[in-house]
Amino acid sequence: MADQFELIKKSILEFETEKIVDHIKKALKSGASPTEIIEKGIRPGAEIAGDKFDKCEFYLPELVMAGEVIKSGISILEPLLTKDKSRHKGTVITATVQGDLHDIGKDLVSVMLKGNGFKVIDLGVDVPPEKVVKAVKESDAGIICLSILLTPAYEGLSATLKALKDNNLRKKVKVVLGGAAVSLETVERYGADYYGHDSNEAVEICKKIMSK
Repeated sequence: MADQFELIKKSILEFETEKIVDHIKKALKSGASPTEIIEKGIRPGAEIAGDKFDKCEFYLPELVMAGEVIKSGISILEPLLTKDKSRHKGTVITATVQGDLHDIGKDLVSVMLKGNGFKVIDLGVDVPPEKVVKAVKESDAGIICLSILLTPAYEGLSATLKALKDNNLRKKVKVVLGGAAVSLETVERYGADYYGHDSNEAVEICKKIMSK
């Protein structure tokens, strides 16, 4: 089984969409759970891709290609993760902030949240502040997970938090930040609430928020 997880990870790093689909199907047939496949195959592959980007071993086009492979893998697992509607823990909005087009981390957090019983409203990438405000107004979301990979997107983060405050929504939601451009210092500087170092930590933070 471990070999199958390694092949899934390798598919991400070598941008092989058809292979990741095949390897995930084989892992499922071998008895691996969707969550196990994400934790031991997809998430490590995504993290290595992110590390390679940080070290300039991958550039943005490679990161985008890795993201597309991950999406193909997630598309197989998502229906299996969301079958049990009785576990609804709350609603979370996910988005990559305006000025940033990457979605690897956001997509991984979204599918893991769904697998843990959350309803997820995924707004996509390069999301303008007004779209986030609209989603909060029209939903019962208590959490927003914002992803930022590129430092120029700090402007989009600042504008989003300001828009929430200006529309008297800031107290309604907790804001969790994640991505390569984010740290605890970013959370403090921009007035967010939490920092998720990786997708697993982001999900645990959401669980903790909803349990209060």
